[in-house]
Amino acid sequence: MKNIKLDELTKEALLTQKEPISIEHNGKFVGYYYPAIDHDKVKVAKEKLDTIMEKVLAKTGLTEDEYLSMFMNVQENSYL
Repeated sequence: MKNIKLDELTKEALLTQKEPISIEHNGKFVGYYYPAIDHDKVKVAKEKLDTIMEKVLAKTGLTEDEYLSMFMNVQENSYL
């Protein structure tokens, strides 16, 4: 797996056809990029994820930004 900086993601995503990429920002890991091969499957998966997130946000009363902030804090603390 290739490791790149966030500001290089667009260029790398366009050049990379099948290789997954780990992404970092300011020297910290922020996620993975997996090139989509079957766009219909990706669309269905995205719709399912959106439905799940709507349920999570409704049950917790959190906004999407609040949830993301909590998730990022957990991720940052797990690397200490």
